[in-house]
Amino acid sequence: MTRKTKILCTLGPATQTPEVIRELIAKGADIIRLNMSHASHDWVRTVYARVREAATSLDKEVSVLMDLTGPSIRTGDVPEPWQLLAGDKVEFLLKADAKPTQKYCTTVNYPDLGRDLKKADTIYVDGGMIQIRVTELSQFRVVGEVLTPGEMKSRRHINLPGVPVRLPPLTQKDYVDLDLGVELGVDFFALSFAREPGHVQHVQLLLEQKGSKARVIAKVENQQALENLDALVEASAGIMVARGDLGSECPLEDLPIIQRRIVERCSYHGRKVIVATQMLESMIENPVPTRAEVTDIFNAVIEQVDCVMLSGETSVGRYPVRCVELLDKVIQRIEKQYPAGRFASDAPLKTNKHKTVKSAIVLANSIPGSKLLVFTLRGVMAHLLAHQRPEFAPIYAFTPHEHVSRTLTTARGVHPLLMDFSPGNPDATVRNAIRLLRERGVVKAGDPIVILSDALYNDTNVDAILLMEA
Repeated sequence: MTRKTKILCTLGPATQTPEVIRELIAKGADIIRLNMSHASHDWVRTVYARVREAATSLDKEVSVLMDLTGPSIRTGDVPEPWQLLAGDKVEFLLKADAKPTQKYCTTVNYPDLGRDLKKADTIYVDGGMIQIRVTELSQFRVVGEVLTPGEMKSRRHINLPGVPVRLPPLTQKDYVDLDLGVELGVDFFALSFAREPGHVQHVQLLLEQKGSKARVIAKVENQQALENLDALVEASAGIMVARGDLGSECPLEDLPIIQRRIVERCSYHGRKVIVATQMLESMIENPVPTRAEVTDIFNAVIEQVDCVMLSGETSVGRYPVRCVELLDKVIQRIEKQYPAGRFASDAPLKTNKHKTVKSAIVLANSIPGSKLLVFTLRGVMAHLLAHQRPEFAPIYAFTPHEHVSRTLTTARGVHPLLMDFSPGNPDATVRNAIRLLRERGVVKAGDPIVILSDALYNDTNVDAILLMEA
């Protein structure tokens, strides 16, 4: 329970059995991602039950994130892969009754493509592997000239750097998938291609109407999202830095700067931040990572992100458990060497509660070997503690509510623990918590404990800081 940066793992064919899921969690997975772009509902039901069973058997709190497919623009089917050369013409049909006029012709799932584009715009296909400059536009078709040769297969993803699009926040598939997630009780929904705060608010309102306590993570994947970054951060429970599509939408040399900017804004507004895509990409095939990948992990950890994500590495890779084990080891080594925060000191203290939390952290930072204990009913105090980034002290968050405990798994440095409180007897609640930590071997007699709570006193709103020995 010493690692602060959390690990998010994507399940897939390589990690769908009960044995492998259990091993992933045992080796350090804190959050499990279900990618709805590649998952059937039957599969989701099966692996969701396996995740919950494995977490219970290991007595570890694990949250589940459902990643909605979102309104991505994709090409249609092609009979066989095209071998495109520079100068070739490619046609995208926008209407069902449109007739092909070019040798290379396919459909596209976005009828407004012709309205959003203008001549000389560049269409990036398959992550920018193929670039096509628009030469003709109409309500029926878009025709472009190939700039970079490459192989184009069916249902390839399209990026439109710098082009404002009219896509809705959710597709019909997303609405059906969201209902499944609510039914199962997933803890987070990741909203793909979120571009403005209204998109996040739309999904959050839907969840509230359906009685779900799940929170929305906005995936920043294009320039529109970056233009609305502060508002998007404030509207969401957290941000996922989706570097795959960002790398296609923005100049590659800007990507590290964009990542740092997003981390800084999330820290300023007190929101979670997840760094995703290609953290250990080479380990999909190889048993060891590249040195550059280890350095990429280093950069994310010293920026003090809440969570780093594995996608293909654990969903389809050959060494999924080894990836988690190595990530855990690298993170712990970096955190030991660089415990201090980078951006947390710039976060504004907006309320008295923020200032109380800051005081508790200053106290914990000044006492070697101290631990932070927080008792919370809604998770607010624990999240605020995580946002202020204590330098050394781990945060043990006690709550009687399972959904609160699970949402806290994403918070940097927070170790959530489910425990009933003793109504009207705060001393008994504190003693029970310390006894539980001693039983787990994470504190020993005499350890300095800094206790922070607004939940110990039932009838009175008391923000209390206590210092005692375990």
